[in-house]
Amino acid sequence: MIAIAYWMQRGLAMALLYADWSRLALAVLNRLLVLRPSDLYAGVSRAKVLADLGQKNVAIKSLQQLLLVHPAHAASWYQLAYLLETTARHAESEPAFRSALGIKPEMDEAWYGLAMLLVREERLDEAVTALEHTTRLQPLSPHGWYQLGKTHAKLAQPEQALDVIRRLRSFEPQVATRLASEIGLSGLK
Repeated sequence: MIAIAYWMQRGLAMALLYADWSRLALAVLNRLLVLRPSDLYAGVSRAKVLADLGQKNVAIKSLQQLLLVHPAHAASWYQLAYLLETTARHAESEPAFRSALGIKPEMDEAWYGLAMLLVREERLDEAVTALEHTTRLQPLSPHGWYQLGKTHAKLAQPEQALDVIRRLRSFEPQVATRLASEIGLSGLK
């Protein structure tokens, strides 16, 4: 009987989330967690809804508790890292990003998040490494390339920055032009 109730509630939660009825979905997710306290789907979804509703600290606590039961869930580590970043808890976010990457090294969004944290902390050599992972995993996404070029410029590495601009020109010429202008390499070929 509990299994049937669980699956019915889960289906309802999914429908409510799809319809963007967050508050109703949260109530259903809470009921799911009563039926199965360590349910990964309900826990992750609940944390996302809480964050979307502006209850980021409650979402963080929820994810931390969930990760005690599911420590190998990379997406939860990433979601935790992201929420810690958005609440200016930077010292806590780096280990969460690294935990996500330790479980799932191909998670490009975690590499990018880690890179932005490292840039903010002026740990630019480490940021370059993280951005190189990002661009390797998402070679046609301009965001990683743009930040990589800016970081090379901050490190006074104009040749590497110019290589990035050339690469960007092949698929995002406007972004390449903006980057070149921002870092003072617009006259170079």
